[in-house]
Amino acid sequence: MTDTQISSFMRDCVVFEDDTEKGLDFDTFYGLYISWCVLGRKIPIPDSAFKTALTLEGIKPIKENGRRIYPGLSMVGPAARDYVINAVPMWTETATDLQVSEIRQEAVAAIA
Repeated sequence: MTDTQISSFMRDCVVFEDDTEKGLDFDTFYGLYISWCVLGRKIPIPDSAFKTALTLEGIKPIKENGRRIYPGLSMVGPAARDYVINAVPMWTETATDLQVSEIRQEAVAAIA
């Protein structure tokens, strides 16, 4: 059996927790994949091909409030940290009681 790019990505970046109803929405899942590709200097596939590859790997979403959610999946590893750091909006410190550095630290700690 050959190792596909998607199976390598899943092994490196995702854990399955069957005791949780949480999961990853498609945009987050694909963003995580893009971060993994950038860090590993791989050429990412388009989002439509990513959806197909997930299905071929047996990973199927559920619909929740009009969004595709992949239940039980959580992000881990360097690509997860990269995704979170680069996906956190750049709020001004007047827009929130927390400083931006604190928000990033909390987000990174949540996936570490």
